[in-house]
Amino acid sequence: MVKMQWSLFVFIVMGQCSSIGSQLCDYYFIKKNMTWNGAQEYCIKHYTDLATVSNQTDMQRLLNSTTEQYRAGAWIGLQENTTNTVWRWSQPGVEFNESKWSPRQPNNLGNRENCVRMKNDTWDDNSCTTKYNFICYDENKKSGKTFYISHQKMNWTDAQRFCKEKYTDLISGVKQLEDFKTQRQNEAFWIGLFRISDWSWSDGSSFPFRSWDDDKQDPDSNKTCAMTTSNGNWSSDDCNKTKPFFCYNDSVILIKEIMIWEDALYYCRHHHGDLVSITNLDEQRWVQDRAKMASTPYVWLGLRYTCTLDFWFWVSDETVHYKNWALPQSGDDCNMSGAMDRNGTWVKLIDDDNKLNFICSKNKPPECN
Repeated sequence: MVKMQWSLFVFIVMGQCSSIGSQLCDYYFIKKNMTWNGAQEYCIKHYTDLATVSNQTDMQRLLNSTTEQYRAGAWIGLQENTTNTVWRWSQPGVEFNESKWSPRQPNNLGNRENCVRMKNDTWDDNSCTTKYNFICYDENKKSGKTFYISHQKMNWTDAQRFCKEKYTDLISGVKQLEDFKTQRQNEAFWIGLFRISDWSWSDGSSFPFRSWDDDKQDPDSNKTCAMTTSNGNWSSDDCNKTKPFFCYNDSVILIKEIMIWEDALYYCRHHHGDLVSITNLDEQRWVQDRAKMASTPYVWLGLRYTCTLDFWFWVSDETVHYKNWALPQSGDDCNMSGAMDRNGTWVKLIDDDNKLNFICSKNKPPECN
């Protein structure tokens, strides 16, 4: 038994080294002009998918991946998900976490009520095309007051534009509304709350990072595909317009085959590179997002215990410094390997007792022309 464990350990550490490395994905700028759907098909065929961006570091790497100019924008892999809507305040940085709805509101009558009016300190949803007076928040008190009450009725979008141009924004957040109470009049006003469809990444990732222009938020817009400009700010446009685009090549791949750990190791080394190793928090988050899409409750990682030498190691020959073990954990045992659940927590499992999906790291591909 000890000889067999030692032989497996030698095979593992002498295998090909293929950790994720310093970059979780590579970005490629494609100068061809295509619709959003056409761009996605191209990226899936030649790379992994349209670009997914998990944080500001990724965004900077995407911008640095080309010196080409794309003044009219370039598609990325974010698209509006019309089946999932969320409430947002117009003023950036103000979170929607409290509400003051009237009874039986919001009711989204006719599936067209995406904007909110206030009357007598309670809220109703309403069609954004209806014209009401409105309240602007004036952070710098240009008018001599914190709030400006309009005397001209406008639809919600025009009211928002007016407030952004003349003052700060439409009144946003419960705190601002509480401060406004002393100026309240007994009529309906637009406030800065609106309903908008959530956005999702084309590859199924759930990363929450967004880099929208402040003026992007338009609750009645039919522009449902996202693009980036050369300054890194995102906006949306009609998906049928043609633009250049960014693709990405993922450093890891979820394999939905069901295997014991040792067979998964052989599979990754034969088809891709190696079972995945995780050495820092960014890699953990990236791999965790792939694990969410697994068909088994856990996925194998390239993490193995050797009872001969009594330590855990990554098959890529990386030292186990970063850890995300579930607590409490069972003791270490021979023939034990590391797996990740769908929430990203690591667990210790006996190899031969479990057949799971697994995540491979890829060998870095040659540059594409």
